[in-house]
Amino acid sequence: MNTVDLTFRLSNRHDYPQLTELENLVWNKENSPAEIQYASTEEYAQHFPEGSQMLAVSDGRVCGCFSYRIPTHLESNRHVAELALAIHPDFQGQGVARALMKAGEEWMKRLGKTKLSLRVMATNPKAIRFYVRYGFVRQGTLVNEFLINGQYVDDIMMYKMLED
Repeated sequence: MNTVDLTFRLSNRHDYPQLTELENLVWNKENSPAEIQYASTEEYAQHFPEGSQMLAVSDGRVCGCFSYRIPTHLESNRHVAELALAIHPDFQGQGVARALMKAGEEWMKRLGKTKLSLRVMATNPKAIRFYVRYGFVRQGTLVNEFLINGQYVDDIMMYKMLED
């Protein structure tokens, strides 16, 4: 496996062109129930304000992003962060995902999160293997949750408790 020299930082408006390209490249029917395509950097910025994503950057190029949302509006659920991880195809297989996950996890701890959760489609075994290797545990399956290209697809829910 090749490795890349990375720095990690929060997103800013100057990153929007690269982030829009990254998101449009990465998400497809194999790994997302919705075809997420942002028409412009302005549209992307509406969904992801500055500072809302942890970025892995190499030589000024965004290699990947770690984003999160609070799953519900309940105060009792504020300790949970539901994450999404996107790695640019040019940087896959080079340790970027593992390093970005570690940086994202530290960021979540600083924000007071104690549980990371995620949803991954059963049609994405590569991602499932990655998350299991990184310590995520399956907490449930939403059976036949999506109908994609005429096929039902399960949505797998996973979690990881963050340690101090």
